Amino acid sequence: MRTKIEIHVNASNIVSEGYAYGRLICVKRTASHLDGDYLISLEELKRIARELEMRIEREYGSSGLSREIGEVHIMILNDPLLWGELEKKAREKGRKLSVEDIMEVRDNIINLLMESDNPLIKERQYDIKDLFNALLSGTMHLTINKGDVVYIDELYPSDILAFHNAGVGAILSHRGSPTSHASILAQALEIPYIYNVPPLDEYCGRMVFVDAVHGKIVIDPKNIGAIEALIKEYDSEKKSLKKYSSMKFEGIEVMANVGFLQEIDVAKKKGADGIGLFRTEFLFLNRIHPPSEDEQFLVYKKILETFSPSKVIIRLLDIGGDKKVPYLRLPEEDNPFLGLRGIRALIKNEEILKTQLKALIRASLYGNLGILIPMVSKPEEVIYVKKVLRKISKMIESCGSFKLGIMIEVPSVIFSIEKFIDHIDFASIGTNDLTQYILAADRMNPNVSRYYNDEDDAVLEAIKIVVEKMREAGKPVGICGELAGKSRIIKTLLNFGINSFSVAPAKIPRIKKAVYEALKEMGNTKGL
Repeated sequence: MRTKIEIHVNASNIVSEGYAYGRLICVKRTASHLDGDYLISLEELKRIARELEMRIEREYGSSGLSREIGEVHIMILNDPLLWGELEKKAREKGRKLSVEDIMEVRDNIINLLMESDNPLIKERQYDIKDLFNALLSGTMHLTINKGDVVYIDELYPSDILAFHNAGVGAILSHRGSPTSHASILAQALEIPYIYNVPPLDEYCGRMVFVDAVHGKIVIDPKNIGAIEALIKEYDSEKKSLKKYSSMKFEGIEVMANVGFLQEIDVAKKKGADGIGLFRTEFLFLNRIHPPSEDEQFLVYKKILETFSPSKVIIRLLDIGGDKKVPYLRLPEEDNPFLGLRGIRALIKNEEILKTQLKALIRASLYGNLGILIPMVSKPEEVIYVKKVLRKISKMIESCGSFKLGIMIEVPSVIFSIEKFIDHIDFASIGTNDLTQYILAADRMNPNVSRYYNDEDDAVLEAIKIVVEKMREAGKPVGICGELAGKSRIIKTLLNFGINSFSVAPAKIPRIKKAVYEALKEMGNTKGL
């Protein structure tokens, strides 16, 4: 009898939530009729490209997200740069092109993309690989049955469509990115998907349970009955929750936490009442130079326009010494989570702060903007940001209105909240960091995981204190940490006076259901 093997993965690598149990299929790409000795003319390659374009138009649909991705692929197929490079290679060789020649052109184009400072442009490498794979008639040696779990080294958009049509239970990939077109499609089609999974080739053909909710992969699990019951319950609940997506409550918002621009469509689909936390870190990471004012402006403008007139709360850059960002002056620290991070780091890098604030002020014309200051610990930090905002506002010809708020995640702020209230319009409680600071338990350290509990009485009492003080001042306060996504605690938080919950898009229907049931139980029919 085989021994059960558990593989834990970081929950941040879950692109699309869900559970699955099935046979593990390991996908290997090969070239079918094009081997190393095969030569193909440019004319033949163009003919294949025309056929591929027609196939994309058929398979990617006529509307929605998949159609948008299909249009990007068609644009790449007709890119003069691509065909110019292939023609140049054919002239250099003085003959038809080999697979090696074509792949060299592909890699040169990808290298150009990787030189970009824009992370979204870098993500197009996966689309390039997908299209070249199709041009070379790349196939996959596999027979997929409904419910199988697919493991693949790298995932392309066409793979997602093929796996969806085959009815796979879940997808695991060794490499990947949450902002790739493949990831966006997996979310839209609600296929459980985890990337950055360790190699699983040795387990091919064995039964596997995928927990794409908490981040766990179990090879040869034993409690099959319990697993099947869990999956059945989850799927049943997901169907029953759909009706809650469109539900609205008077004076209570269930909003979305968003970390990438591509998550906006998912948030809309799930019924978000607005964006309670838009993390801007993706704009600043994995690049040599900081994003320009215009690049940031276009991103902020898009999300504000998409949700207008609903509220969109955009958090200023929240990075510390735990992240390697070459253009930021951040020292290496023994404990970066208690060091130079959030607003502390931005004050040390004033030009980064000014550029981000300029982009936000310009974008404020296009929606209902809230600017959120992270890791605040002193009123002077808020006063500093307001001073910079005043200076910048005078420099910009036209700007809309916006509100300024703080993240409450440092315990000292709770006990001195009166000193902040006159300087802010709202507050958002970040329960993840607040919990680890109150309980002195690093939430990423498994050795102290039993000490980390965001439902601890001390954490709840801290939240209650903040809400009472903010309510006395007539200032709104919401929660954007993981605690807001726990159905069982919603009634308690509503009783405290919390009226804004911001959660991962996938959790919105479940939390709306919890709010609905809590209001009914509390006899608050006005809110329904």
